Amino acid sequence: MAKQSAAIRKLTQANKPDPDGRRQRSQASRTKIITAFMELMEAGDPSPSAARVAEQAGVGLRSVFRHFDDMDSIYAEVDRLLNQQWRPVLSKPYESADWRDQLIELIERRAEVNENISAFRLITMFARFHSVQLMENYERLMKNEADALNAILPKSVQRDKRRSGAILLATSFDSWRLFRHDQGLSNKQTIETMAQIVNDIIAHIND
Repeated sequence: MAKQSAAIRKLTQANKPDPDGRRQRSQASRTKIITAFMELMEAGDPSPSAARVAEQAGVGLRSVFRHFDDMDSIYAEVDRLLNQQWRPVLSKPYESADWRDQLIELIERRAEVNENISAFRLITMFARFHSVQLMENYERLMKNEADALNAILPKSVQRDKRRSGAILLATSFDSWRLFRHDQGLSNKQTIETMAQIVNDIIAHIND
């Protein structure tokens, strides 16, 4: 996840410079706090405390809560930045007009995103049970992924709950994680395996 921290740092610093020196310093402090938060998560701390974040960022504890109301607010900001970075990849128009080919494009896009944010997503999947903000983020993500899939599937396939459910699972982060992390496949092999599963599911659909 090291490159993800670098991406977060780049995003937080990408704003147009503010001529007000105090605002520049405030923005710099926010960047340090967010980056420190991500770095601690990279190091294996699923729920960094404000004190640890402050120490890692090189700022005072009061500075953390001057910029963020609570730790959930930091999660929310990181989530916003990740969405800002990766939403264009997931939402760009499909190259193919055929829904079967669009499913494979969907798998490829999600694999690219997962390769970059999987560490953060894995941690927040478990931490969500202790955070209202993370639970809301997770539920919104699940809905967005289901909506993106339904935007591809013909209505007849959507009505077939068992088949559409199987496709949802086959294109999910959990399936990607199983092949990529648990079985140690390369990202390319993971994409090919997920695509094979989807093709097997839809092989006898005539739409």
